[in-house]
Amino acid sequence: MTDDRIEGFSGNQLKIFAIIAMALDHLAWTLWPGYDNKAWWLIGIHLFGRLAAPTMWFMIVEGYHYTKNLKKYPKNQ
Repeated sequence: MTDDRIEGFSGNQLKIFAIIAMALDHLAWTLWPGYDNKAWWLIGIHLFGRLAAPTMWFMIVEGYHYTKNLKKYPKNQ
């Protein structure tokens, strides 16, 4: 029997990705507030930063799915 699992990112790698995305988005808002239609790269940075929230939500759902004690899980966060 073969193992057909697809290797993906670990939980820590996803968290680092989300932290970097959020930091870049906040840095862009701090240095260049608002949107400028001529700065396509700035909109790209903001779009990349928008990936942070869904990534963190995914990690919360994964933790909730695999926890042994559902009542204590929200308290440990």
